Amino acid sequence: MSPTICEDHRKELLRFLLVKTAAVRGGVKPAELLRVRHCYRMRNAEGFPFCLYRRDIFHTLRLDYLELREEPQSSLVLFYHPERLRQELAIPAKRAILARCGYPEHATTASLLATLRERFSSEFLPHEVGVFIGYPAKDVVGFMDKLPRTPVHRGGWLVFGNPEESLSRMQLYRRIERFADRTLDACADLQDFFNRINRVNLNQRSIHHG
Repeated sequence: MSPTICEDHRKELLRFLLVKTAAVRGGVKPAELLRVRHCYRMRNAEGFPFCLYRRDIFHTLRLDYLELREEPQSSLVLFYHPERLRQELAIPAKRAILARCGYPEHATTASLLATLRERFSSEFLPHEVGVFIGYPAKDVVGFMDKLPRTPVHRGGWLVFGNPEESLSRMQLYRRIERFADRTLDACADLQDFFNRINRVNLNQRSIHHG
């Protein structure tokens, strides 16, 4: 891969991550699970290709993150807002789902994240990950129990039961992403972007025009 192509990939990846994690940065969403493609210039000790700039990009994002699984061409990465995630995981209905899946009772956020990472080592996509990324409890349970789905247009995830809460969250997350995309083009630098996104939770009316 030439330096020019590599740098283009870096810019594309950084923009993608800035937009997709905007709701997390603003404290609107507890976490976001994203597949981050590697560039192929080097190989790690296990022989997997890895990206020379991936760590640099994660540092640039200024978000807490956890690589849940590394694969030959990409990694599954959970970007999260520590306090917002702690609040989400403290909801009784969410705790009940995690307990059902074998997570330790009364565990800290760090312990729950460690258990999630272990689950990703043995399962392709553990169903309870929806708890961490802000899906309504009813949708996570509905998926786990294979209940009848509720058809929705342009759904960000599978919906079960009354769709009102689910659709409201989907629309909010999409509005923030569109707002972040526009904001990136209008900002002079990343700090300006971070400042604007960090205010989203305090003034969500600014994103409603997206």
